[in-house]
Amino acid sequence: MSSKLKPVLSHDQKYRGHLHPGKWTLCVGAGISKGIAPDWIEFCRLVVNDAFGMSLTDTDFSEIVQKQGWTLDSWIQAAANHYLLVGKSSADFIKLIEANLYFKIRKKAEGLGLEKYLTQVLNHPRSAPKQSIIEVCNFIEDAFPDCSLIQVGQFLIRAAKAGKPPAAVLTFNADTFLETYIDLHLRREHYLGPGPHAHPTYYFNPITHPTRTGNDKTPIIHCHGAIAPQFTEDKKPYDSRHRLIFLEDEYLTTSSNRSSWPATVFQYHANSTRMAFLGMSMSDPNIRRWMRGLKQEKDKDSAIHNDSQKKVNPEHIWIRPKPSSKPVEELFLVANLHLDVRPAWIKSWMHLEDGLNNLASI
Repeated sequence: MSSKLKPVLSHDQKYRGHLHPGKWTLCVGAGISKGIAPDWIEFCRLVVNDAFGMSLTDTDFSEIVQKQGWTLDSWIQAAANHYLLVGKSSADFIKLIEANLYFKIRKKAEGLGLEKYLTQVLNHPRSAPKQSIIEVCNFIEDAFPDCSLIQVGQFLIRAAKAGKPPAAVLTFNADTFLETYIDLHLRREHYLGPGPHAHPTYYFNPITHPTRTGNDKTPIIHCHGAIAPQFTEDKKPYDSRHRLIFLEDEYLTTSSNRSSWPATVFQYHANSTRMAFLGMSMSDPNIRRWMRGLKQEKDKDSAIHNDSQKKVNPEHIWIRPKPSSKPVEELFLVANLHLDVRPAWIKSWMHLEDGLNNLASI
């Protein structure tokens, strides 16, 4: 391994400001919502259980997945196939997805007096009543204190107020927890502060489909679609459940279309800004395909121009805790080199916000 190849040390002053204002993009995955939402394998188990009427435990499902070697989206596809086979509709399956995405927070809220307005607040965080949003924001922080989403949301608010926000936030999560928590936090802070009280300044704007724009706010772009919890049957949530990329068939369609909206949005930001990946395993085949394609184009350009000053250390970073084992640390250092990605070590997930603050010079 070349001695010139180095990881980014997120808490080291040497890397303070590594993420330049407006010139970096935060790319988040299911890991940031772990706790408040089920992680990917747990979500798949829940969907399979619901669709087939089973009661597989975590251990049962993990063993089946390991033995079969199927990707997790393949299991969701199997559940969808069965649902349609027994006479259910695609809309019914989307409702099943929605129910399992939000079951944890609904379960936690039971008996606390918030059930009657929790879904309304999660669906309409900017227009729900003042007292309701304060109670739900407090509840989220108290019920899920270890969830990285809280640290990420508070960091993004602080970065925006300091004039150092990312160019965009790209999320591959179907849930809307990140933008919802940010809005709830901003409204609570505003209402608990000095008057007059109207609405706070909103720094971020969720983008769920191509026809929406961020205007003058930092966009939070749902590359794989979004599904908000439905408040009433007669009022549709403002989401993009029709654009969800959950099934194997949807992944294949996206990967075969180089000009799809997710592909063009992702590649634009990956090519024009420094990407910081967070809460992702870096195993998503589409992301790897897109990143590899961009790296190959850069390498071709360097070869054409005989660029002897070619950078050894990749531009893009993958934020994760530093491994305790030196061999594993070296493995991660080179694992995504062909994708132009290197690790950015944090001390632990509990120190995530501190590391982000240092990298963005907050």
